[in-house]
Amino acid sequence: MNTPAVTALDLQLHGDRGPVFGPVDLEIAAGTLTLVQGPQGAGRTSLLLTLAGRMVPDPTSDLVVLGHRLPTQRALAQREVALAGFTGIDELDDSVTVGDHVRERLAWLSPWYRRAPRADQPVVDAVLAPVFGELPLPGAQTVVWHLDEVDALLLRIALAMAQRPRLLVVDDVDQVHDRARRRIVWDRLDALAGTGVTVVASCADPDEAVGTRWTVLPVATPTL
Repeated sequence: MNTPAVTALDLQLHGDRGPVFGPVDLEIAAGTLTLVQGPQGAGRTSLLLTLAGRMVPDPTSDLVVLGHRLPTQRALAQREVALAGFTGIDELDDSVTVGDHVRERLAWLSPWYRRAPRADQPVVDAVLAPVFGELPLPGAQTVVWHLDEVDALLLRIALAMAQRPRLLVVDDVDQVHDRARRRIVWDRLDALAGTGVTVVASCADPDEAVGTRWTVLPVATPTL
């Protein structure tokens, strides 16, 4: 029997103003796509950051991510969990090129003694292709401001995947506002899950997963 990528029992978080999310019980199988669905203010982002080891849940919570018990082993989990789509965490700089973003990401992930490769088109293609699939790849010299919503989010996901994580956490897929275009992002996340990466992504629309085999985890607005 395969070990789940994530297991949680009575997972919840309280802040100074009361409950943020939970309690939530969940089990996420490895190599699957799971949707965390809930309205704005329901604690979706905080839940994802908790699963990623970036926020600490209440002491009564029981959370294991990729075999690491959180929060005591959060540093180990953070090495294997990548983030994309989070406001204030992995936002793109609209004024620089795609190649600049790729080079900066590779430099961040490289040992201090190793010089990051020049982000020419072949290097950019190698980073982006696993996420973009058959979609046209942005040029290395394309300024981020010129990317549409789909390409911008897929670029953020590709930069996260450069870490080669076992778990990818994507916030607010609704930032691609058109539903038909958003489906492209979901399909690419599903394809990543098909490679063995566990993917957890959040959305507001409860109908996003209709007709799919994806797991939907509803997150209700906490009661004060």
